[in-house]
Amino acid sequence: MEQALHLLAERLSQTLQFITMLLLAFGTAAALWNLVRGLFAGRAASAVTLEVWQGLSRWLLLGLEFMLAADLIDTAVSPNWDDIGKLGAIAAIRTVLGFFLGRDIELARRIAQEPDAPAPKANEAA
Repeated sequence: MEQALHLLAERLSQTLQFITMLLLAFGTAAALWNLVRGLFAGRAASAVTLEVWQGLSRWLLLGLEFMLAADLIDTAVSPNWDDIGKLGAIAAIRTVLGFFLGRDIELARRIAQEPDAPAPKANEAA
């Protein structure tokens, strides 16, 4: 029974990792498409860059969530202290990345809604 559980967890983790790769590949392709399309449409480079960055950031955040799920499944079956420590470090790094990406997306959205407003200082971004 335990061996079957390990095999199921391994397959599920691999599936989630594959889905993550697909999400990241799709997000990158969409970002490149939006970049080329926006620049050839004659739009301002700053507006195109902001739109592309926001779109790619959303895909990266989604990919981070799937990667964390895969790591949780790997560790859940038969955890040892080394695996738990590694998972904790990975989760902390991904949480920090997700926090700052989410914050930057929100800031970019606010700037896009009020293009004439002055850009906030670094310590006012939060």
